[in-house]
Amino acid sequence: MRRKSTFEDFEEMFRDESSDSEDCGEKKELEFDPRIVRKMRRPEIPANGSELFEEQGETQADFYDEDADEYGEMPKKHKKSKKEKLSAEERYRMREDRLRKKAEKRRRNKHIGGKILTFIQLLLSIVLMAAFVMLNILPDKYLLAAGVILFFLFVFCFLLQFGRRVHWFGKILSLILIGVLIFGNIYLAKTMGTLNVVTKAKTYQTDKIVIAVMADNPAQSIEDAKDYQFGIMSGLDRAKVDQAIEHISEGLNQELDISEYTTYSELVQHLYDGKIDAMIYNQTLDELIEDNNPGFIEKVRIIDDFEVKTEVLMKDVPDLPITKEPFIVFLSGMDAYGTLDQTCRSDVNILACVNPTTKQVLLVSVPRDAYVEIPGITYGESDKLTHAGMYGIQYSIATMEQIFDIDIDYYVRVNFSAVIQMVDALGGIDVESDYAFSTYYKQYNADTDTWSYYEYKKGLNHLDGIYALAFARERMNAAGGDYQRAKNQQKVIAALLEKIKSPAVLTGYTNLLSSLEGTMDTNFSSQQLASLVKMQLNDNAEWNIVSSTVYGYSSEEYCASYADSPLYVEILDDDSILAVKEVIDKLMAGEVISEPRVTDLQQIYEVDESDMEGDYYVNNHADDDEYDDFYWEHGGYLDESDYETFVHPETEEDDYE
Repeated sequence: MRRKSTFEDFEEMFRDESSDSEDCGEKKELEFDPRIVRKMRRPEIPANGSELFEEQGETQADFYDEDADEYGEMPKKHKKSKKEKLSAEERYRMREDRLRKKAEKRRRNKHIGGKILTFIQLLLSIVLMAAFVMLNILPDKYLLAAGVILFFLFVFCFLLQFGRRVHWFGKILSLILIGVLIFGNIYLAKTMGTLNVVTKAKTYQTDKIVIAVMADNPAQSIEDAKDYQFGIMSGLDRAKVDQAIEHISEGLNQELDISEYTTYSELVQHLYDGKIDAMIYNQTLDELIEDNNPGFIEKVRIIDDFEVKTEVLMKDVPDLPITKEPFIVFLSGMDAYGTLDQTCRSDVNILACVNPTTKQVLLVSVPRDAYVEIPGITYGESDKLTHAGMYGIQYSIATMEQIFDIDIDYYVRVNFSAVIQMVDALGGIDVESDYAFSTYYKQYNADTDTWSYYEYKKGLNHLDGIYALAFARERMNAAGGDYQRAKNQQKVIAALLEKIKSPAVLTGYTNLLSSLEGTMDTNFSSQQLASLVKMQLNDNAEWNIVSSTVYGYSSEEYCASYADSPLYVEILDDDSILAVKEVIDKLMAGEVISEPRVTDLQQIYEVDESDMEGDYYVNNHADDDEYDDFYWEHGGYLDESDYETFVHPETEEDDYE
């Protein structure tokens, strides 16, 4: 084919080809071959082609070289580049593609921040779910629901980032959820940490050995008293006192002048008479010494103290599946405020026998003054059960095991502060009082030691921590004395269990654990406690809680911890112990239980309903000053001259010892 040499010939060929296409009903787009034509004079361009040139800062005239030969090639110095050889239509398309890509890139960059937020949200959701799994308090159905909700929220927020108008809503929602997730993770981390602290069983116990002088003695420190003559007890607690003496001697670089005594009364009297200058003793015994030597605490002054730590030798803690097998817990309430750093008397001694499969709990109270042998301490002699707490929780457990001939798996030891804080953390409790009565409760204040007055009504009472503790401690103004107090203590425990077993405990779980930090000691593991909460949340079952008490005869006997004079004690009734033991055996065997059978001694102690009527127990303690002075002057004990004022005429003296 002859090559066309002129533009007219090319146009003629183009028209011929166009007519052929039209005849066939087809439109064929002209393809430009640079080998045929180097440059088109002025081809037709798109309608908005001029705008394209203007955006590039050019004009159409600039694009075409008017000085070039009409048919010839471009001069070498004006030779077009490969890009310039493209047609206007192709350059326009390239420009459109470039602008579209830039717009898409800007749109992608515009939403990248929101997508990053959603992935942070996803990461925090994963961490939260892992924390729930580690804490192990949520049932599987709750855990699955929480996971589905968190994943849905992530997908929802992520998809919002692709919308032109709703992406801002997605960003704001994601930020809110991130804040909530951060708070949730911190909350769960704190909960796990507190739970581990609370369930970390103490491997040692602390006794505070003090050096006391008369209040008017000029000595202000142990250095001032290094040449004094010191009196000590030769019996119990001698090993701990000897450790303190050794420590003092090393600090003073000299031996102390020591005199030994067999009774506290003799030791205290010699201090009063000036036969010795100071006495060294375990401060745990303050109340015991005060009871038999009224005014002792006010008459002496502590010039120094030393903490003696001794190892707590406990039997191995059983790793029982406590959500499937029955177990027994010893609940010990210590006669102290503050932390559990020091040993002290066990004011409350309750067994909680639990069968998780039959959902039953048996609470068994033993009088604090029960006259029993303390294994490993008294060696054949007897003492008050409350005194076992002064030597360590292991001796209280051993004593309770001996009374009932059972094995006690676990223990929970709390003090007065723990009860107050636990009740307050749960938002108060509802207790059922058998009758209306009033009480003077000691609201602890290190500066003032103030007393306050409160009245309880017959029936349901909503109580905060202070009033719940007072309800559990009152015995002087209770119709049944110590036995009514034991019943009230069980009512408080039952009310706490009602709050703890409800799903609402989840919202206050961390606060509840925090309230027990430093005021509770237990050998339950953190996973065991969590499994109990998980079990209750899963089945939300109702529990059958049965209360019982061991009764005894009032007497006065010599005690191993204080041999000076006979002390008030309760000699436990064997038939009463047997009646309780029968119910314990039934519960452990999985049988449905009820209250133990009524023994002959229990019938004697039962209070007639008519004795609870009227307002006697409300108005019995009406005079603040008189009651307050009486307690401070007489240490809480009554003598014959006080009976007409403070004691109901029909009440036996032994009930108010």
